[in-house]
Amino acid sequence: MKYNKENSKREERKRKTAEQSIKYKQLTKRIVIATIAIIVLMFVIFTFVTTNFMGNDQIITETAYKTTVADSISTTAFVIRDEELVDNKTNGVLVYQISNGEKVKSNGTIADVYKNESDAVNYQNICKLEDEIADLESLNNILGSSNVGLDSVNNRLDQKLVSFVDTINKRDFTDVPQAQSDLLSAIYRKQIITGDQKNFDDKIEQLKSEKSALEQKTNDSIDKISSKNAGYFVSDIDGYENKFSFDSLSDISYSDITNVKASDIDENKYVGKVIKDVNWYLACPVTFEQAKAISHSDANVNVKIPYATNELLPAKVVSVNEFAKQEKAVVILECNFMNSALSQIRNEAVEIQLGTYEGLKVPKIALHDDIVKKTTTDDNGKEVVLESKVQGVFVKYGSELIFKQVYIIYSGPDFVICDEDPSDELLFNNQTITLYDEVVVEGDELYDGKLID
Repeated sequence: MKYNKENSKREERKRKTAEQSIKYKQLTKRIVIATIAIIVLMFVIFTFVTTNFMGNDQIITETAYKTTVADSISTTAFVIRDEELVDNKTNGVLVYQISNGEKVKSNGTIADVYKNESDAVNYQNICKLEDEIADLESLNNILGSSNVGLDSVNNRLDQKLVSFVDTINKRDFTDVPQAQSDLLSAIYRKQIITGDQKNFDDKIEQLKSEKSALEQKTNDSIDKISSKNAGYFVSDIDGYENKFSFDSLSDISYSDITNVKASDIDENKYVGKVIKDVNWYLACPVTFEQAKAISHSDANVNVKIPYATNELLPAKVVSVNEFAKQEKAVVILECNFMNSALSQIRNEAVEIQLGTYEGLKVPKIALHDDIVKKTTTDDNGKEVVLESKVQGVFVKYGSELIFKQVYIIYSGPDFVICDEDPSDELLFNNQTITLYDEVVVEGDELYDGKLID
């Protein structure tokens, strides 16, 4: 009996000890959670106070560098020309005497007409032989010249080789024969100068013999086709000829450009067309914002037509057509430069360059408005201090910040171009940003004269 009582007391003590241990652990857990909560709350309060009330003295800068940007607009232009179709009233085979984009005189010959294809092909081969003979005779004359040096010949060969490779890379296949001929001529020229080739007398005689044989079996042309008017000749017809007249340029709308359709033309009835006027026009659809920018720009712009020429074409803004019910406006540009590729384009991707701006590039986030002062004298000779609110940037100068006014000449999406040397009347106190200035792009409580670490 005594044993059972002692066991019961022992078990009771164990139970109480276990309950006390559990209560202790729960209390400890609560204290730890409460402590962590207090620490987190204190951190949040500290972050809020330091961020919103104590400021941030960290200063981040970017160096002002000189750069050049082009303000441009990309669009697709419709080409408008004064074009006259040239009738083909013969049944023979045509041999063109001029190339696309080449000038033709009034009543000038565009093509000779041969009775059959054999005569036409023979005539073309005769012309090629005549050109080869003339080139070789010209090369023979180099032998008697003492003014041609090896360096000059090597430079010419290098130029013709580069030109030939460029022609191939650009896929200007119509210009490949001429580029090939020029390269071959340069090679022959070097052979003569270096003594590898004495002369081309034998070759010339051979070509003359071939030419004479062809002439004996070739009949003369039976007719010729001439141009009524002077201009630039183009052999291709696309059906868009004279869809818009020069008199209606200011009336062309966006819907006119997008809805224009090509006419059905039987190309067999025509040998080509003549572009009569030296001036031709680009009708360029643009947004109203772009039209406004063009209206405020200079009347003279530059145009890039990358798939037609590598040259930058000068153009004149002759009309900005805006219509309230249209989604877009139309800008009319006048050009007067012509070559083979340009004579054949109709709808082409273009880039209108409104202007080129050179100056110091500054991020927009660095711009601030602040008060600047200057000392001057009044009419009585007394010194006075004037103040003005201007736009500028803060520049790190040693351990101090200096506020400098800027004169913006171009604004991009996230940067501006500032004039490096604006005139005195454009600056309030004659102090502006300079090359390699450390411009502040991030920092709090910025002010002129602030000391920084």
